[in-house]
Amino acid sequence: MRVGLRTALSRALLLSPWLVAAVGCNSTPAEPQNPAWADVAPIFRGECDSCHGWTAPTTGAGYRFDFFDATEGVCGDAALAMESGVVLAGSPLAGPQIQTDLLVQKGARWPRMPPQPSPALPDWERDTLERWAAQPIKGPSPPGNRAPNISIAGYPATADDQLSFTAIIDDPDGDSTIGVIEVNGLAFLMGRPGSFDVQFDSSIWPAGPQDVSAVLCDGWSSATIALGSVQIRH
Repeated sequence: MRVGLRTALSRALLLSPWLVAAVGCNSTPAEPQNPAWADVAPIFRGECDSCHGWTAPTTGAGYRFDFFDATEGVCGDAALAMESGVVLAGSPLAGPQIQTDLLVQKGARWPRMPPQPSPALPDWERDTLERWAAQPIKGPSPPGNRAPNISIAGYPATADDQLSFTAIIDDPDGDSTIGVIEVNGLAFLMGRPGSFDVQFDSSIWPAGPQDVSAVLCDGWSSATIALGSVQIRH
């Protein structure tokens, strides 16, 4: 049986609120049964990293959850920028710490994390973190993962006693980023995303060109970026 255009449009308008409601009721993501870091990193980023990111030494009891692994094997020279002992990195403290914080302990009415008056984590987030904490694996990088970026301002063509410029590092996928700027055997460490006033004492460097480069890491891989050559003139 053929339905006229006007009738079909009328039926579509009548049904559309129910379709929207059905989509809205099904908006909770499916819980991965064997979660890897790519599954839990976005949860940490949204729920935990404001305290357990790069400020963890002062805001998160030293537990930094914005990286799974920032060792030299993954991050190359950028690993120098990560303070020892504040990386999740599959530490034996990681699983027990998460489970202790997320589960209501005996005699308590509320888990330690997130602290009140913050709302409790949604069930799917808590369940995913608990599963992962029981077997904290890294797994493959997210599909289409992109390398972190660096932008430079005030980069000089020449320098005398001091080489200085501004560097900004970030990641297009929202991952945390660490990095190091290297020149003449020296390193300027960047242990977080954001802006840095880079300064090197070049007063005793030999005259001539010096190549400057940066090594950045998002926890999945490292990228080496040539920033250009600077002429040292005394």
